[in-house]
Amino acid sequence: MVIRLAIEFRLLGPVQVKVAGEVVVLGGGQRTTLLTLLLLRPNRVVEVDRLASVLWGGRPPKTARSALQVRFSQLRKLLGEAGDRLVFRPPGYLVRVEPDELDVQRFDRLSDQGRHRLGAGDALGAADLLREALGLWHGDPFADVEAPELADHRIRLVRRRLAANADRLDADLRLGRHAALIDELATLVTEHPLDERLRGQLMLALHRAGRRSEALAHYRDIRHRLVDRLGLEPGEELRRLEKVILTGTTAATTVVVPAQLPAGQPHFVGRRDDLRRLDGLLRDNTVPVIVSAIAGSAGIGKTTLALSWAQRAGARFPDGQLYVNLRGFEPDVPPMAPAEALRVLLDGLGVPPDRVPYGVDARSSLYRSLLLRRRMLILLDNAHDAAQVRPLLPGAPRSLVLVTSRDQMAGLVATDGARLLALDVFTGDEARELLAGRIGVDRAAAEPGALDEIVRRCAGLPLALAIVAARAATRPGQSLAGLVAELRGDELNALTAGDVALRAAFAASYRNLSDGAGRLVRLIGCHPGPDITVAAAASLTACHPDDTRRWLSELVRASLLTESAPDRFTMHDLLRIHAREQLPGPDAEAALVQLTDHYLQSACTAAHTLVPDGDPFAPGEPRPGVRPERVTTAEQALNWFATEQASLLAVFDAAATAGLDRHVAEMAWALARFFDRTSRYPDLAATQERALIAADRLGDRVRQARAHRLIGLAASRQAQYDRARVHLDRARALSQDLGDHAAQGHTGMTLAQLHARTGSVRTALDHAKRAYAAFRAAGHRYGQANSLNSIGWYHAKLGHYREALDWCTRAVALADELGDRRSAAGGWDSLGYAHHHLGDHERAASCYRRAVGLYAEAGDRYFEADTLVNLGDSLTGRAAVEAWEQALQIFEALDNPDADRVRDRLRRPAQ
Repeated sequence: MVIRLAIEFRLLGPVQVKVAGEVVVLGGGQRTTLLTLLLLRPNRVVEVDRLASVLWGGRPPKTARSALQVRFSQLRKLLGEAGDRLVFRPPGYLVRVEPDELDVQRFDRLSDQGRHRLGAGDALGAADLLREALGLWHGDPFADVEAPELADHRIRLVRRRLAANADRLDADLRLGRHAALIDELATLVTEHPLDERLRGQLMLALHRAGRRSEALAHYRDIRHRLVDRLGLEPGEELRRLEKVILTGTTAATTVVVPAQLPAGQPHFVGRRDDLRRLDGLLRDNTVPVIVSAIAGSAGIGKTTLALSWAQRAGARFPDGQLYVNLRGFEPDVPPMAPAEALRVLLDGLGVPPDRVPYGVDARSSLYRSLLLRRRMLILLDNAHDAAQVRPLLPGAPRSLVLVTSRDQMAGLVATDGARLLALDVFTGDEARELLAGRIGVDRAAAEPGALDEIVRRCAGLPLALAIVAARAATRPGQSLAGLVAELRGDELNALTAGDVALRAAFAASYRNLSDGAGRLVRLIGCHPGPDITVAAAASLTACHPDDTRRWLSELVRASLLTESAPDRFTMHDLLRIHAREQLPGPDAEAALVQLTDHYLQSACTAAHTLVPDGDPFAPGEPRPGVRPERVTTAEQALNWFATEQASLLAVFDAAATAGLDRHVAEMAWALARFFDRTSRYPDLAATQERALIAADRLGDRVRQARAHRLIGLAASRQAQYDRARVHLDRARALSQDLGDHAAQGHTGMTLAQLHARTGSVRTALDHAKRAYAAFRAAGHRYGQANSLNSIGWYHAKLGHYREALDWCTRAVALADELGDRRSAAGGWDSLGYAHHHLGDHERAASCYRRAVGLYAEAGDRYFEADTLVNLGDSLTGRAAVEAWEQALQIFEALDNPDADRVRDRLRRPAQ
């Protein structure tokens, strides 16, 4: 049986943690701030850069990462048994929080339940829940944290508290507690003089208490303030309340129960998660009107989903359903004006034509008045933007609005409480289910290979799949293989059925783009990778990043791109084909050159940062408008390569196919440092083989020798020893013919490693000595430092520990002189190995500690952990265990299989 440890996290006041009922003294402002940052995003990773920026006020020191690790470790220790709630998970840290352990989450749950009870008419239950929620507050949010960057979080929490308190006041007013609320409401109105909801609650309480003149005076006061300061009249609800107080009467309206929803799709498939999320809107009526802005690109199935769900949920709306097609993205007609849409809606509500007001505002007021006490479902289909939709939103809490649009409706999300339901493409199984439902299960099962290719070529887009299904249904004698052949020839032309054409649907999305966004989307169509960053897009357009970012945001709003991660954007495959079609051939070729130069320049910068002491790159000057991405630390360089790897390889392949030989050879050289550092040897071999072809075409023997050497290195690391020897021998011969001593040194070091891996340590030692001589002839001092260490290491592996000490001491001295921390770290590690085998474990541990520190400074996490394992081997008892535990933490963070060998050590009986 697992016993759950009682733990409480509090942010609604000074930060506090209780473990098993005892308050944990956090101490230290940075530790408190760190915990606050993690608790503001419970169970989600907060990136290291974000944490460091807040902890050091936007100016983190160079040691910020190591200092952050220290603060994190301190917090884990302070929390004792609950320390395992704090987890390192690249690229940052997170805190695991169970339900009701965090006061913010409990407050949200209770206040949401209270609002639901209030909407359902249970004022007493609502009041109790909301009082319990408000009772969790004991001051300003995280009052003891001084971090300007968290001001927005604090403001949002305070607003949620005010909203919950307003809901509690509504509940108390419904319970007849108006007399007891007047003083509290008067204080709140003084603090928030322009809050119409609070002002209305005070007016209602005064009116019910028989203080009619004071209630009307409050209306006049807020009207004066709104008109004087904002140029606005009070909202309809406040005006209606004034009328009730003045006259005590309300206007009667003829009730019509409309049922305007079009028929849904008879073969609706998939979207189970999306349907569940829409169902959730019925249980969470927490804003005046719930708007689910179902956004997505052309053909993603927005209307189909909305209609299918609306048909299912229709019974929950006894006062009827309204529907209007707003024509936001029709190819031949302009979007419907809000005034016209309101006329359609008022007609559905039974308003005679001669009673429909002329202006938009008047129509909107009448529309909202008619919906005031009705529970209706309103589907606004194919909306153009938030400005078109906003006048069509009811003002009462009982109706629900669904909006479908290619625009993401950010304005509705920001100001009207909309929930954005952004649709994704179908999964493979959903796509097959759709096709089988339309063309018949037997026909789909008869050609599974062709069916799979149709699914792949349609890339999960429901409209594309529906068009293919329609073509198949109208030609029952045609095989699916025949349809596949048509798709192979021209996907977009083949994706046309009657008056439905995918190309036309895509084209309509372009109609309202700015010139810059239109040009950018066409250029992105030439990008072969899975996504593109702001920096790469700026280089592609040769425009300023701020302009490019604005255009990217426009394309996201238009659902032509998806922001898959912060500042990273993806495009659907079929949209990519359409975009690429819009760009003339010469422009597409120029775009690929510009794009390749961006990734080449960026990769060379990152590779130099990763290994600053390596041989230089020759990418040439950046092309006009190319702004390479900049990284300043080895860790940033590794992260950049890892994040961009798919795009780098896609652009590299496209450049190789296009014959951009110089770019290909240099990009392969830059990628080699990352692939070698991260043991990605198949990728190293593949890129160097393309580089060798490019070097052959260029007739560049220097680049030929380099490619042969790196192919040999990759083959050696993959135990392809015969292949490695062939390429390394060729590299050595070319380097000797060229008289390139540095290249001879590098090749000699790689040959030494090859022979060591095959058990020929003496031969390895000979190659290392020749490499040292070649580096000396070249004046290549960094190469000398590495080869000195290798000579010492091979002596140690042969049992010549005294000789190893001499050579490795020289290696460390030279590395220190050069400021080469990684080479120095390797030398200290070798010295530790020699001292350990000479029986001097204390000196071995001292050497290993020096190596660990240098690897940590260089950002080389793998060798930092590897040396920590060696350090533990030279220690005993608790000291050894601590070293292994540190190594295990790093290996686990790197997801490296060497973690298993550390676990084996930790399972051994204590020495």
